[in-house]
Amino acid sequence: MGLIYDNPDLAALTLTRLAAEESEGPGALEGRMRNYLDGLEQRNGTAYLELVAIALARVHFKSLDNLARATGTDAAGLLDAAEVETLEGF
Repeated sequence: MGLIYDNPDLAALTLTRLAAEESEGPGALEGRMRNYLDGLEQRNGTAYLELVAIALARVHFKSLDNLARATGTDAAGLLDAAEVETLEGF
């Protein structure tokens, strides 16, 4: 799986890499993500996972903001659209 980073920003990137691999097709990668998170929690505690979640949210928004700038749209609108799409899945 690669290096296990005990830095929230780098851990978020590792999870993103796992998600990218998962997007290539179904597999057991969700288990790999859970194992990775379990290892981080065991070494650093539950509060550390909160920092990873915050880092993921920031990276996600930055990606949306970059997409908005590149396409001339509004980042808030893209975020709204993503939220609606997710809610429609419930």
